[in-house]
Amino acid sequence: MLNPTLPDQAWYSLRRTLPPWRFQETLEELCRLAPQFKIDEVIVKIDTEEFSHGHPSLEWAAAYQEKLFEVRRRLEELGIVYSLNPWITAGHADRGRDDRDRLPGLECMVGDDGSETHHCACFLSPVWREHTRKLWTIYAQTHPHIMWVEDDIRTFNHEPVRFGCFCPRHMKLFSERVGREVSREELVRAILQPGRPHPWRAEYLRMQQEVMIETVAFLAKVTHEVSPETCMGLMSSGPRQHCVEGRDWKRLAEALADHRPLYSRPPMANYCEESMRGFYYSQDSIKLTRHALPEGVIEQTECESVPFTRFSKSVTFTFLEIAVSMAYGSSGVTLNLFDHAGTPMQDEIHYGTMLAEKKPFLNELARVANRPGRYRGVKLLHRDEFSMRKVLPAGASYQDLAEDGFPMMSALESMGIPTTYEESGILALSGQSARMLSDEELREWLTRGVLLDGVAAGILLERGFGAEIGLKRIAPPAVRVQLPWVVSAEEFHNVEFGGAPRKYLTATLPFLSADGRICPLEAAEGAQVISSWVDPDTNRTSPAMIAFENAGGGRVIVHGMEYQSCCGVAFCHPFRREQLQSAIRYLGKGSEAMLFQCDGAYPLAWRRDMADSTVIGCFNLNLDAWPECSFDLGWQGAVPRVRVLTASGNWEDCSGIEMTQSAGRLRITCRNRVEHPFPLVLKLE
Repeated sequence: MLNPTLPDQAWYSLRRTLPPWRFQETLEELCRLAPQFKIDEVIVKIDTEEFSHGHPSLEWAAAYQEKLFEVRRRLEELGIVYSLNPWITAGHADRGRDDRDRLPGLECMVGDDGSETHHCACFLSPVWREHTRKLWTIYAQTHPHIMWVEDDIRTFNHEPVRFGCFCPRHMKLFSERVGREVSREELVRAILQPGRPHPWRAEYLRMQQEVMIETVAFLAKVTHEVSPETCMGLMSSGPRQHCVEGRDWKRLAEALADHRPLYSRPPMANYCEESMRGFYYSQDSIKLTRHALPEGVIEQTECESVPFTRFSKSVTFTFLEIAVSMAYGSSGVTLNLFDHAGTPMQDEIHYGTMLAEKKPFLNELARVANRPGRYRGVKLLHRDEFSMRKVLPAGASYQDLAEDGFPMMSALESMGIPTTYEESGILALSGQSARMLSDEELREWLTRGVLLDGVAAGILLERGFGAEIGLKRIAPPAVRVQLPWVVSAEEFHNVEFGGAPRKYLTATLPFLSADGRICPLEAAEGAQVISSWVDPDTNRTSPAMIAFENAGGGRVIVHGMEYQSCCGVAFCHPFRREQLQSAIRYLGKGSEAMLFQCDGAYPLAWRRDMADSTVIGCFNLNLDAWPECSFDLGWQGAVPRVRVLTASGNWEDCSGIEMTQSAGRLRITCRNRVEHPFPLVLKLE
């Protein structure tokens, strides 16, 4: 078996459907083009998408198995690894399919609203279990390197079911757990109860958690009984969303791995091109999924295109997806670049040409990013149990249980402030993430540096930490029309935080809809007001952002907005960049990891420290080129040698670089153009 985790390589795993009615033709083309494209592994997708039979019959699978044996043999002759990706586990969505007649007794999912699927199986269904056992035995007999489990291994978004499974079998199991019969309607009311969470919510999520752990253990056992050398792979849908099913990532990963290496496929944002700003989600998905999983899981991101061709996603954008994956430390990418209808890859050969041309650059980027080290930035928080503890408002939906935090991450990253889930001296809390920390954890963080949005600040005030955060009172978040005075703009008037007289930024947040919610606050004695809300006559009505240093030496910034609703296009501005970067400088006391600035907008910048070097870089997520950009780093020691990673995969001395150092900071200014088609990557030694 070839080793797919070479430390000096950007591993390309091509996901390819070979439809049975055009099998030989597509296989011959695959064997001809895969070496040209520098493909390292082919993941054969089984019974896929438009031509999926739902849960394939055993007869169909047995007939296709012979073709899989041929695929494996041909790929091994080429030195390419063979893996397998069954398209259906439970099922993603009905899409007009009904498997109940073909699988008599199949029990399907029932949603929180009573909707029922006709194809998406309940994970507790004995008929589904037995059929899957036989089906996956047929697949495992081909001895794939990895058996990939699709992201339908979840309890949400199984259209028409939105969330959970509330079928009779699940309701019976839950009733046994709580000691009395419970109806679906009664349970859903309890789960969505406003205010303090009903204990049934946590109990239901723990039940789902246990069902899913047992389910993935079943899939691994079926596979390993036939092919003990096969590794398992998990496609996922983002830890924030998986909170709504109570996923315990580490226990689930251990069960699926079954004492073998485990592969992870975190989702990238853009299934079609739309906007480069989708890379804010993508890099966060990589870092957050890695944080949630146990150490040692091998990561290959999902570079997905739907519905394929350059009308869906340009070649340049596809390259940038792969480059983001490598820059943020993934071992490889799974490439879903060609359709499932048997269309020749030759028709869109431009993708393959790019893969071959860019491989030297991507190899070196992957090599340095996979060395031992850590990503630096402002720390964000994730806790698996978030949905169990979130306090809901009246009228909340199941989707409201998802974890807060994405808008805070996106706001910081777009303002040139990298984020991390690793150790840091600064913590950013937004929404109800503040509820996930114990009083002891909060006390420790409040001796360091903490950035709070209005909702998080309100929670800390409620818990008795007002003296530590410089806050007397704060109102619940409200849209502007609900406030007792008109809010026209945020005035940036504190010169230490980028302010100046008559410096205003719209309060129409996050866009013209103006449904962003504001939290009017009253600062405690000793707090500095950084910015204020003003009325149409520019009279200040309430502080918007305050800074405070407490008796323990910790520093806190409170921004009186609900970031979950306020962050967006209108939130972003050069004034906002000055404000937030000044806030991070204040919180870090000059030791913050990195701040990035550009002559333009929408950067994505990173810093990774290793034992003997540091790699920094940036992506321009805007169509305007930057004639200049700069990295402001916390830095100890001598001024380093700086080299740039070229398209050929070599590190070369770079002209146009200027460095200045003072008081533990290093500023690197680059006066070479940075355009969106290619990132800037620098090594500091």
